Amino acid sequence: MNGHLTRYRINMIFPNNYEEKCGFNVIREMLIDRCLSPFGVERVNRLTVQYDYQVINNQLNQVREFVQLLNAERSFPLDNYTDTRTIVSQVMTDHGLWCITEEFIAIKHTLLNAEKLYHIITSQVHQVYSYPTVALVGQGVVLLSDLLERIDQVIDKNGQVRDSASKVLAAIRKEKVQVANTIQKKFDTIWRKAQAAGLTDNEMAASVRDGRMVIPVTASFKRRFKGVIHDESRSGKTVFIEPEELVQENTRLFVLEQDERREVVRVLMEMTTSIREHYIALNKIYDFIGTVDLLRAKALLAQKIGAVKPVVECKQQISWKNAYHPILQISLKTQDKALNPLQITLEWDNRILVVSGANSGGKSVTLKTVALLQYMLQCGLLIPVSEDSKAGIFEHIFMDIGDGQSIENNLSTYTAHLNHMKLFLEHTHAQTLILIDEFGGGTEPELGGAIAESILEQLNNRGCFGIITTHFYNLKGFAQRTKGLQNGAMLYDFKDMKPLYQLSQGHPGSSYALDVARRIGVSEEILINASQKIDADYLLIEQELQEVVAAKVAELKQKKELIVTIEEPVERAQKVIEPIVEKSVLELVTPMELKVGDYVKREGKGKTGTILEIRGKKATVLIESMKFTFALEELVYSHE
Repeated sequence: MNGHLTRYRINMIFPNNYEEKCGFNVIREMLIDRCLSPFGVERVNRLTVQYDYQVINNQLNQVREFVQLLNAERSFPLDNYTDTRTIVSQVMTDHGLWCITEEFIAIKHTLLNAEKLYHIITSQVHQVYSYPTVALVGQGVVLLSDLLERIDQVIDKNGQVRDSASKVLAAIRKEKVQVANTIQKKFDTIWRKAQAAGLTDNEMAASVRDGRMVIPVTASFKRRFKGVIHDESRSGKTVFIEPEELVQENTRLFVLEQDERREVVRVLMEMTTSIREHYIALNKIYDFIGTVDLLRAKALLAQKIGAVKPVVECKQQISWKNAYHPILQISLKTQDKALNPLQITLEWDNRILVVSGANSGGKSVTLKTVALLQYMLQCGLLIPVSEDSKAGIFEHIFMDIGDGQSIENNLSTYTAHLNHMKLFLEHTHAQTLILIDEFGGGTEPELGGAIAESILEQLNNRGCFGIITTHFYNLKGFAQRTKGLQNGAMLYDFKDMKPLYQLSQGHPGSSYALDVARRIGVSEEILINASQKIDADYLLIEQELQEVVAAKVAELKQKKELIVTIEEPVERAQKVIEPIVEKSVLELVTPMELKVGDYVKREGKGKTGTILEIRGKKATVLIESMKFTFALEELVYSHE
């Protein structure tokens, strides 16, 4: 030892009910529903988030391969996964116990399924594994073929110990048959004689009492029939007598039956000793089945939600294309509704996304989508994104979504929120993902916004990644001018006054508060009065934001119209595409002669700003301390 202490980081997920907050509890139930065995269910219940890149990447590869396996393999065993661990543990603890035949049959089916599963996952073509990462699950598994064969030799499919289980048992059962045949022949003869003599009760049939064959004799003739009385009818009119001639043979049969029971128990105890000898191997088989069952459930879930493995790298990043919240997607699908996919990128220069926009516009859904998919990924589950998406690994995942007042701790929403922020600041580092809904809300706006901006500055200084939703204007401005932060807006169709539930990065969004109020019928007098109480610069910025969002919405609509059109016949598609191509060529040969530092504004409207950067056909313009991105064709020189 060199005397230095190694400092370990403790990985954290916050809050304690994170899974319920993001919806992973529903994902866990969906996995359980797809399990075949109690071993798999236990694995699902123990499923937890991982932090090691190699472990996560290997688990994702296994699930991806298992999806391929399910598509190709049709002989997957679907039943007979009885849990026999309890009885195996009991016979290990108490050597006076033994397994009964039904338990041996259950163990036999477990071993058979283990064999089938092993051969499926380790199948080879030209000595190469068909599913190489899945095949790793079978490492160290001993199939116990000898034990399986022994059980099959001793116990038949009906759960009976076979005559061939031992020489002694075979001899006992052979003699039993001989004695039983002798008894039957003698009995039939005695029965006919008694009937002919009129000694029997014709309303009663011959039967068995205490394991002995008896004849129903009329009570008044019982002294004329020699034998042992075993029973009588309720009325007392009939007695059941074992013929004297059969007593010796019946006694011999009884002794043979006792001998048979003892020999069966001896055989089962000997078999149970074999179970004890294979205890460790059996437990590995149970674990093996559970692991395969969990993989199968993960693969079936992936098929259900359209999940894939993105490009996973050993760093912190989120660059997802066409990402979906799987639970919401399933819910909307049942209502014949579509869910717009999420396009989101968090990378080093733009690690924290500040999302703004109208209420009920999808900000919280965006946040929960990231919360759920990142958690799923680190639990070794495929996620519903495009395959060319990129994902990373986080050591901490912190989420703060308001729950209203904390009754048990007597804390207000804002106080609880500040407690969460304190914890975040204490533990956040560059490998942390933070997800905060309505950042800074719940208190007086000026102070709340200032405190939120200061906290955001500290979080950014720690190099963490995250998504923050807000309505605060100062946070939008801070994100525009601060490296590491970026703005994002939930698109809102101003024309139809409805949210599109689609994220657009690179610019902030507008709350549309006045417009929404106007749309629902608030009087114009109130709206005018409200406008006069608002700072004029703020209204101008809101107007600029709405214009940027409107342009993004128009662009989105044009893309959707184009997609719809090119799905139609080729002749009609050509008529739409050719003018667009011609317009694009024209733009390429006659670009605006604008340069960094020029004063510009959007043609016919908007405030003047300064060009900070030009990339291709787009320019970044600084207007009132906020950055906006416009197409060059939208801009004109301004001398204001």
